[in-house]
Amino acid sequence: MDMVEKNMNMNMVEKPGESTGNEGEEIKRANWMERLVELRSKWRNIWQQKQVENEEEDNNNGEEGCCAEGCSLEEKNGEMGYKSYDPESFSRFLVRVPWSETKLFSKLAFLCNMVYVIPEIKGDVLKRYYDLQFVTSSFEKKAEAAAYTEASTMTVVVAASESEKHETTKDFRAGQHSSPCEWFVCDDSSTFTRCFVVQGLDSHASWQAYLLFEPTKFEGTNVLVHRGIYEAAEAMYEQFMPEILDHLERKGEQAKFQFTGHCIGGSIALLVHLMLLTRNLVKPSTLRPVVTFGSPFVFCKGPKILEQLSLDESDHIHCVIMHRDIVPRAFSSNYNNQVITLLRRLKGSFQTHPCLIKSKRLYSPMGNLFILQPDEKSSPPHPLLPPGSALYVLNKTQCGSSSGVLRAFLNSPHPLETFSDPAAYGSEGTILRDHDSCNYLKAMNMVLRQHTRMVVRKVRKQRNLLWPILTSPSPHSWNDEDKSDL
Repeated sequence: MDMVEKNMNMNMVEKPGESTGNEGEEIKRANWMERLVELRSKWRNIWQQKQVENEEEDNNNGEEGCCAEGCSLEEKNGEMGYKSYDPESFSRFLVRVPWSETKLFSKLAFLCNMVYVIPEIKGDVLKRYYDLQFVTSSFEKKAEAAAYTEASTMTVVVAASESEKHETTKDFRAGQHSSPCEWFVCDDSSTFTRCFVVQGLDSHASWQAYLLFEPTKFEGTNVLVHRGIYEAAEAMYEQFMPEILDHLERKGEQAKFQFTGHCIGGSIALLVHLMLLTRNLVKPSTLRPVVTFGSPFVFCKGPKILEQLSLDESDHIHCVIMHRDIVPRAFSSNYNNQVITLLRRLKGSFQTHPCLIKSKRLYSPMGNLFILQPDEKSSPPHPLLPPGSALYVLNKTQCGSSSGVLRAFLNSPHPLETFSDPAAYGSEGTILRDHDSCNYLKAMNMVLRQHTRMVVRKVRKQRNLLWPILTSPSPHSWNDEDKSDL
């Protein structure tokens, strides 16, 4: 039994490759954590060296600054924040996600976990367990490009000059490495859906994209987006295009597309999804909601994009966040005045960045927010959530709901609080624990199994109530005495 199939049989909750002691995977994980430690030390040095004075508070008016009942702006030590909710008041905005949607998220979480071990994916396994057909991957495309480069080089050697040979090789090598994240594609024949799954932070190039967080314009609009992730999405868009056009040609009006990813892979998936809409390549009905897992928010005033297309962001964007995951909070929590001043000094584009000026954060959340809480054995419960494993969606229609409710959640725990904790680092640290794709899958499957057990108990209870009635003799049944009387 191969590694991937073994993990399938274990209810698909362990990350393939972890139990085998694969040295390559461990090195990647170690490098990932080393970069976090480096970031932490850099921030410490900056705080020690920079002495900045508090700025005047900007008035938080309008949509970004509105507060729900029980939430008001307050200033303390030069920092603008929100009064925290208690579990009782916050629970009014929580709705448990139904079984059907949880099941879909579980499948997509599995695919987002598998994208980190693409070479070990076998099409027959996906077919057997999820009725999915493996189509292609970035690894296959790189292999094809390498083979084509070699063949082209041989042709150029015979028929062209040395300079032409050099340019040909350079072009194809650039094509092989144009995207910082790996990806794969699979088909669901029952729904005519082609699914694109994008990997998160797992390489030096992906970290470069993540840390290039200055704002730039999205698709020529006035909506601002994270520059590094946008550039990665543009490269990914070009790589996806042949598979998108192929599916449209094969399935026609029935064709559907699903984009998903973990970490910045989810952010890239979202951008590609929106690029298809803004470039009018597909109809909105062709796209299933993009689902992200532990992904950073990358837009400032992002809902304007969908408003211009007369579309509802809640119908197109589903963001799943582990209750204590720091990555989705990194760009969207409240920044104090010292951090804001530092950002403005480091990069000129932050001087006029509207989200930073008005909302004291780099990028704003958009779409439906789903909060995933594992059991207490896996991670401590969130202070605003009821105890126990569950998957919730924030109810925007609840009376009193506003951006303040979401901000209260994203600021608890605050990223700076997490970074200041020595226990956050290392392979057993809280950062990796609450962000790892494997743990997203485990928590999602735990919720799914919990729901299944509840349904089974309910069915058994109903059966126990009905069984005496079904097995008792009917008062109208005939017996021998009845016949003799006749």
